[in-house]
Parts: sequence; C-alpha cells; structure tokens
Amino acid sequence: MTSEQRLDRIERIAKLFVTAGLRMRHNMRELDEKIGILISAQIRSEDQASEIREEMRQMLAAQKRNDERFAKTDERFAKTDERFAKSDERFAKLEKQTDQTLKTLMELVKQRRNGK
Repeated sequence: MTSEQRLDRIERIAKLFVTAGLRMRHNMRELDEKIGILISAQIRSEDQASEIREEMRQMLAAQKRNDERFAKTDERFAKTDERFAKSDERFAKLEKQTDQTLKTLMELVKQRRNGK
C-alpha cells in the first residue's frame, strides 16, 4: 500500500469520524429537545395536579358547608313537622268541640220546634 493510499484511507476514516461526530451532536440536540419537552410537560402536569388538588379542597369545603346547611334544614323540617302535628291535634280537638256544639245547637233547635 502506498503512502498516498494510506493517506486516502486515513482521510476516509477521518471523514467517517467527523460524520459520526456530527450525527452524534445532532442526535444529542434532538435528545436535549425531547428531554426539554418532557420536563415542560411534567411541570405542566404537576401544575395541573396542584390546581386540581386546590379545586378539590374547595369542593370538599363547599360540600361540608352544604352538609351543615342540609342538617340545619332537616332540623327545621323536624320542628315544622312537630308544629304541624300539634296543630293537627288542636284542630282535631276544635273539630270535636265544634261538632258537639253543633249537635247541642241542633238539639236545642229541634226542642224549640217541637215545643212550639
């Protein structure tokens, strides 16, 4: 092998090294970009998760307030039911008294008619 052939061979090998190095640099840049994209996506994902957690806290607090309101409303309904039951009892008593009064009045009217 002549020295010129050896030089050509070394040049080809050097070109291959340079090409491989350039390819490696290009691949590294692409990998860096992809890693950057992944990191950005992860940061966005963590931010969204944080926002969702905060919204969940707010929703749980609102649910707790609603539960308290519902409990108060249930108490009010129970009291109202008690009042209605008492009113029903009073109305039943008044109805009996009214019926008795009407019967008595009707008897008096009959007696007067028969007495005349």
